[in-house]
Amino acid sequence: MKFAERLAAHITPEWNSQYIKYDEMKEFLYQYEQSAPVQDDEHLLQRYFARADEIFFQFCDKELIKINTFFAEKLAEAQRKFESLKSELKENSNLMNRKKDRFRSSKLTLIEEDDEDDESKAKLLGDTTLGTPQTVGSPSRASMRNRKQSVISNVLNNTGAQTITQRLIEKNRERQLKNKQFRKEHDLKLAFSEFYLSLILLQNYQTLNFTGFRKILKKHDKIFKTDRGSEWHKAYVETAPFYTTKKVDTFINDVVNLFTQYLENGDRERAMKRLRVPPFEEKQSPWTTFRLGLHIGMILVLIPVVLMLIFFTYATFHELSFNWKIAIKLYRSPLFIIMHIFFIGINSYGWSRSGVNHVLIFEIDPRNHLTYQQLLEMGSFLGTFWFVSLIMFIISAYYNLDYYIFPLALVVFLTVFLINPIPRFQFSSRAWVMNTLWKILAAPFYPVAFAHFWLADQLTSFEFLFIDIQFFICWFLFQAQWAPLKNFFPDSPCIPSNNRDLSITFNLISLFLMCLPSLLRFLQCLRRFKDTSHAFPHLANALKYATTFFDVAALSLKYHFSYMYKSDWESPFFYIWLIVKFIATCYKLVWDLKMDWGFFDKNAGENKFLREVIVYSSKNYYYFAIVQNVLLRFLWLVRLYDIGLRGETYKDLVTTMLGFLEVFRRFIWNFFRLENEHLNNCGQFRAVRDISISPIQMTDLSVIEKMMDDEDGLVNRQHTLNMNSKQNNNNLTITKSSRRKKSLFWPLVDDIDRVDYKHYTDFNTTQQTSQLFDRTTNKFIL
Repeated sequence: MKFAERLAAHITPEWNSQYIKYDEMKEFLYQYEQSAPVQDDEHLLQRYFARADEIFFQFCDKELIKINTFFAEKLAEAQRKFESLKSELKENSNLMNRKKDRFRSSKLTLIEEDDEDDESKAKLLGDTTLGTPQTVGSPSRASMRNRKQSVISNVLNNTGAQTITQRLIEKNRERQLKNKQFRKEHDLKLAFSEFYLSLILLQNYQTLNFTGFRKILKKHDKIFKTDRGSEWHKAYVETAPFYTTKKVDTFINDVVNLFTQYLENGDRERAMKRLRVPPFEEKQSPWTTFRLGLHIGMILVLIPVVLMLIFFTYATFHELSFNWKIAIKLYRSPLFIIMHIFFIGINSYGWSRSGVNHVLIFEIDPRNHLTYQQLLEMGSFLGTFWFVSLIMFIISAYYNLDYYIFPLALVVFLTVFLINPIPRFQFSSRAWVMNTLWKILAAPFYPVAFAHFWLADQLTSFEFLFIDIQFFICWFLFQAQWAPLKNFFPDSPCIPSNNRDLSITFNLISLFLMCLPSLLRFLQCLRRFKDTSHAFPHLANALKYATTFFDVAALSLKYHFSYMYKSDWESPFFYIWLIVKFIATCYKLVWDLKMDWGFFDKNAGENKFLREVIVYSSKNYYYFAIVQNVLLRFLWLVRLYDIGLRGETYKDLVTTMLGFLEVFRRFIWNFFRLENEHLNNCGQFRAVRDISISPIQMTDLSVIEKMMDDEDGLVNRQHTLNMNSKQNNNNLTITKSSRRKKSLFWPLVDDIDRVDYKHYTDFNTTQQTSQLFDRTTNKFIL
């Protein structure tokens, strides 16, 4: 594998701009070699290659400054994080030791109290027995036994009850302490594993950049037939702080030792298994690939079978046409769920291929998560099951058997498969989904992360799913042949002869379910506003979802008063609904393009109508996404065609078609929404989950400054120098599209005949180096 391919495969996507620009430097060398003057004038050739060396080593120097600066920032961040985690680990260990000592002392106290209670019981019993007045007529044995039992019960009630209560309280405290300690240790393990991953990424950053400099300078010497590249490498790269600093290796060893000793009870094998770093490239199982191909092949065979069965049964048995209306409502939502799972697998593949770190964005475990092939396999397997169920439904209807058992079995199987609590078959992924769904349903009571509102956005594309769930429950409770409540409600509200005759209860439930996904997102936006106190964008986003409430309200008014007008075109409520729907659609469309995708940026430059930085390889993908999003957002206009039509079949088919296209629109939306979030992480250079056990206190700042000002540590830079460095780095950034047109260095070649440059002998051609660190001491300057 060539180094350029290796670099592209192993870089941390969020740090992409901070790696050596190997491709640009290699392109520069090849272009200078190809454009060298063909004249025999040695003086001209000497000036040409001297100018080339000057430009090349200037850029190498800037790249080295950039890499040293970024490495210093990440190393200081790692040092701060390590001290914070070590402090938390020490505090947790001390707390547990104090708790254990307290429990030992409390248990000893209880034992002593038990001994004292036994002595007091024996004394009381002895005194009671011996102190009984002896008379000539002594009492019987039964009366003596009753007196002893009454004395024992009094003793237990008065002296033993307090001890039993104390034991129960202590056991309860011990149980709460164990639960709290378990959660604390779990958080510490997670924080240490993420910190370990960040150290491995930083170590990989050192290795790739050092290798990149060695490769490009070796290539320079080979093309220019000189040894100045190797001399520059020895003088500056081999003495650069990013290469000579061994603190990353020290941190890695310290993390392993602390994790093994305090969190895994000395089990190093178990500790290394927990700290295991996932491969930079996802390895796919050949068995997963085989099963995926098998399921897709079965689906391709089953599709024509289903189409032929539908055609022949519908054409031959007209009395079964009513059953198709029911089949559409019972089968479309499971199909859309399965399609969405398959589309998420394609999304994951696209994200991985383009360097969009969706694992970090969703904050899932990088060591244990579903790959795109596993998602595709799951979707294709469930799709096969869906087609088999539909075929059995059609055949059973043909022979007039109990065919409604098959859609019920399909939904039960799909539900059990996706949410069953058995710790098998990717249980961690199912638990993540269930936990996220729970936090969505309890939106106002939990902080909202990206995964929460992303999954809630997916639900807004499945509004019809909630209506179908209502129909599904109603059908199997009231309408099916073996429905348990069929005899109690002979006039079922599930299949009315006309939509306008729905019962009030059924209609209200339908309206609520239509608003439910948008209501959840609305509450999430309010929670985000409460946590951040930023009116924009959170309140503006909440207003976007509130437009759904007005849309549903106007639609319900249109249907409620439809009996007063011969046609919907004569109803004023129809025009109210039309205006509200149009405004809501425009609002959502603008939010998709501008806020969710970040398009129409004024600094887009060559990426017209897009944004300054794009991840995917072709601009045509972006323009296609914009066009399809506009068209599919306004596709509800086809519903205007059914005005005046009373056919339920047409409306069900239109709803099904719109549902499929909305799932497809959400599939395209996911690509660019994750890309935009990924670019935000790149702007902050966030490559791992930031799991903090406790926030940084102001008193910790002095510790951080002391760590940074150690003799062998890193010196804190001034804010202005940091900003200048970032500005210089931004000036060197170019997009892939501009690289195809011309080299980064190529405009400077035109000046070769207008300026007389002396032979390049000094490698340190710029004064920018001294602004950030001193080469003589390899220390950063305040």
